[in-house]
Amino acid sequence: MMSEAECAQYVGIALAELPSPTVFCSKHRSLLESYRLNLKWGERTVCKMILSDFWSFMELGAKSRAADQFLVLRLFLSGCVSRERLR
Repeated sequence: MMSEAECAQYVGIALAELPSPTVFCSKHRSLLESYRLNLKWGERTVCKMILSDFWSFMELGAKSRAADQFLVLRLFLSGCVSRERLR
């Protein structure tokens, strides 16, 4: 899986600003699968959806939800063929 540092760099956030790490569970698998349902629109679009939700939770101060989204993003990016295509 992509490291937290790599994902933070991709997102454009400092490691110190990241919400507390969370442990992978069935909730995260379910969230990831709900995003994957949108792959017909392309990996880039799905990545943008996850990122948008992450930043929305960060802005709202919902750190726990943001941490969940960050983990889902790491899982999604780990499964992508090329992260460079997603920029």
